[in-house]
Amino acid sequence: MDEPNLKRKTSLMDKTIKEQRKVLIIATFFLVTLFFGSSYALLTNFDTKENAINVATGNLNMSVGITNTSGTAGAINLDGKLPENDTDGLANATPVVITLKNTGTMNIMKYEVKLVADTDETKVTTLESQYIKYAISLDNGETYLTPANLQATENIIYTGYNLDVFNSTLNNSKVIYLKVWIDETAGNNALSKTFYGSINVELYQKATLPAGEVVKENIKSNNTSSTCQEAKLTYVEDGITYISGSAECVDFNYLWYSGKMWRITAIYPDGAMKLVTENNITSIAFNESGQVNFYTDENTTSYIYQWLNEDFYDTLYNASSFIDTTKQWNATMTANTTISTKPENTNLVTANVGLLNSYEYYNSYRCNGSSACTGSTYTTGYLKTGYYWWLLNPYSTSGLWKVDNSGSGGNYNSNDPIGARPSIYLKSEISLTGNGTSTEPYKIVGDMSTGNTNDLVNTRLSGEYVKLKNGNNEQVFRIVGVEDSKTKIVAMDYADNKATRKFATSTGSTNTLWGSGTTTGTDTWYTYLNNTYLNNLISTYDSGNLESFTNGTYVGLFASGTYYFGTSGYNYKLSICANTTSGNTKVCEKTTQVLPNSTNTDPVYIGLLRYGEMFATHEKWGSQGLLQMWLINRRTTSSVWYVSYYGNGLSESPSWTFGARPTVHLNSSVKILSGSGTENDPYVVGL
Repeated sequence: MDEPNLKRKTSLMDKTIKEQRKVLIIATFFLVTLFFGSSYALLTNFDTKENAINVATGNLNMSVGITNTSGTAGAINLDGKLPENDTDGLANATPVVITLKNTGTMNIMKYEVKLVADTDETKVTTLESQYIKYAISLDNGETYLTPANLQATENIIYTGYNLDVFNSTLNNSKVIYLKVWIDETAGNNALSKTFYGSINVELYQKATLPAGEVVKENIKSNNTSSTCQEAKLTYVEDGITYISGSAECVDFNYLWYSGKMWRITAIYPDGAMKLVTENNITSIAFNESGQVNFYTDENTTSYIYQWLNEDFYDTLYNASSFIDTTKQWNATMTANTTISTKPENTNLVTANVGLLNSYEYYNSYRCNGSSACTGSTYTTGYLKTGYYWWLLNPYSTSGLWKVDNSGSGGNYNSNDPIGARPSIYLKSEISLTGNGTSTEPYKIVGDMSTGNTNDLVNTRLSGEYVKLKNGNNEQVFRIVGVEDSKTKIVAMDYADNKATRKFATSTGSTNTLWGSGTTTGTDTWYTYLNNTYLNNLISTYDSGNLESFTNGTYVGLFASGTYYFGTSGYNYKLSICANTTSGNTKVCEKTTQVLPNSTNTDPVYIGLLRYGEMFATHEKWGSQGLLQMWLINRRTTSSVWYVSYYGNGLSESPSWTFGARPTVHLNSSVKILSGSGTENDPYVVGL
C-alpha cells in the first residue's frame, strides 16, 4: 500500500467474512469453476486495538451487497461458456450489482474494491488470475469501462473516495456493475483449473487524495452566493465528473501551469483531469479546405495537430512529468448536428495536446438541468470567451465544430482560421497547491518556480507577464518566447490609444513586406512603431540608449530582433519555414524573408506577431474584440494577415486601417526586479 503507517485489521476481515453470506458465481469450461464471494477488509492509519474499529471521532464500517440486476441475490453463471474476446465477453456476460454502503459513523475517505482469490483453505485456486477478464460500469450498466485482466490492476477493480455515511433519504450508496468472463488467451491453460474468489473492499480513513479528488472537494466551498451553493455544478457520466455551470458560479477550477491559466473541465475515474486554456492562445486554420480530421502520419499532419503538439507543447515546462500522454482524444464526427449528441468512439486520436470536442463543451454549461442553474447556457457558461475558437471533432464531412463569440456551437470551414484553446490531460498522481479561484489558482507541485529577483528574463516561460515600470508609467507585456538569448514580448494592449493605421501606404506585392521602403508613410504602423512608439519606450523605461554599449555589452533594455514574414497561406509553418516540404516537419529551413536583411540592414526594434505565433490573437485585455489587429506576414503576395473583431484570422489589402499590438525584444541582460509573473502580479523588469 502506498499510504504510510497503514494497519490491516485481519481479525476484522475474518469476522466479516464469517458474518456475510457468500454469493457464489460459478463458471465452467470443461472442469473450470469460478467462485466469487463478498467480504471486506479495513485499513486505517489510526492506532486501533485488536478487534476494535472505534477511533476518536466514530467508527468505520461498510456493507457489501451483491445482487443481480433485478435486485435479488446475485450470481454470474458461465456454465459451459468458452473463453471469449472483449467484444463477445461484454455482450454475453450477465452483470452482478455491487452495492456499497457506509454503515459506520465516519466518512470513508478512500475504498478499494478488489476481486481476489478466496482465503478459504478448503478451496484451492489453480487458474491464474490473469485469465479472468472483467469490466465495470459506473452508470447503471449503460456504459462499461475498458475491460482489463485481473492481474493487470493488482486485483483492484475500482478505487473510490469520500463515501459519506449512508442516508436512506439520499440513498447515497455507491453502485458498481460488474461483468466477468474467461479471457480468450486462456486456451488449454483453463482446462481442469479452478478459481475461488471474493469481492473484497478495503477501507481507508486517512489517505492522500489524488489531485482530482481535491478539486471535487473544493467545487462549492469557494462560492458564497446562495444560487451557486444550491446549484449542482457537476455532471457525471461514464464515471467522468464534468465541471458544469455559469461563469458566475464556477470560480473553483482555475489552474496556473507553465505560464498559462487553465480551466479544469473534467475529472476521470482514475484521477486524471482534463484542462483547457482560459483564453485563445493563437488564431489558426484547422487544416486545408474540406480536410476535417485531427491527425498526423508520415505523410501529412493537420495544421492544428502540429501546432498543438509541437509549437505549443514545447512551451510547457516538464510536460513529461505532468501530462498524461496515454489518454486519447475523441475526434469522431457527430451522428447529427446537435451539440448535445455524444460522439461515438470510432476516431480516437493519441496526442500530447488536443482540443475539447463538442460534447465536452456542451457538458461545461449543461449543469445537469438543475433548477438552481437557471441561466447557465452557452451564453453564460464559464468557457465563453467572446471570441471564436475550435472544437476537436467534425460537424460534417466538410466542416468542424466551433464556438462563436456568443458561446454557441456550430459549423465552420477547416481553413478559416479561428482561435485555438489547447487542452491537456494531467496525470492522476500530481499534487496541487492553492484553492482553485481566479485569484489563487491551483499550481502543480514541481512546476517551474516563480522567478526570483535578479533572475534573467530569458530563463522564464512563454506566457508569463512582464511589466515595464518607471514611476507612474507602466506597460504590461506577455512573453512570447526566446530567440538568440533575446526575450520577445508582446504588448497586452493596443498601441497609439488603440487608433488604427495602415500596414502600408498602397497596395501591391512589394507593399506587403513589413519594413519595406513603401511602408514609411507617416500613417503606417511600421513608421509609427519604430519612431514615435520606440522613442517613447526609450525615454520612459530604458536606462540606456539604443546601440549603447559598455565593454562590448549592450546596456539598454531593448534590442533589435529578427522578424519573419514569409507568405504562409493557411499553413502557419510557412511564415517561418522556407517551403511546404520542410513546413511539415518540426525543424525546418528558415525562410529568407526576414528583417533585417541584405537590402534593409537597419535594426528592427518594434514589430508585430506573425500568423500562428504564440498569442497572435486577441486576449481579454485591451479592446476585448472591438478592434481588428494586423499581423506581420502575408497570406498572399498582395494581402496581409490580421485578426478580426471575433478572433478570426483573415487577410486584407495592406492599405486598410487596423490596430496593432507591438512586439519588442528585451536584451539578454534584462532581469526580474519584483513580481511573480502572473497576470495579477507581472514581473517588473529592468537592468
